[in-house]
Amino acid sequence: MKRPVAIWINVTFRLIVAFAYFLLGLYVAFYSEFDLGTNFGVPTIVLFGLLFMAYGVFRIWRSYAYFKSTDEEEDDEYQKY
Repeated sequence: MKRPVAIWINVTFRLIVAFAYFLLGLYVAFYSEFDLGTNFGVPTIVLFGLLFMAYGVFRIWRSYAYFKSTDEEEDDEYQKY
């Protein structure tokens, strides 16, 4: 069965936000000139950037999981008696 338009809008918005987090992390980790010192020999700004990138990947996975959970065809087998 087709998914409603609201689900497509929700998934699209989730993906846009996820890619925004990932790209923000990419910018912060590798292109930012800001300096916060070092931690364990690694610049702190790189660690923050990697954290944002990991959160972006997590949000991409969550949007995929949400999309798969809206599949109504799987629910049909539980509704049949």
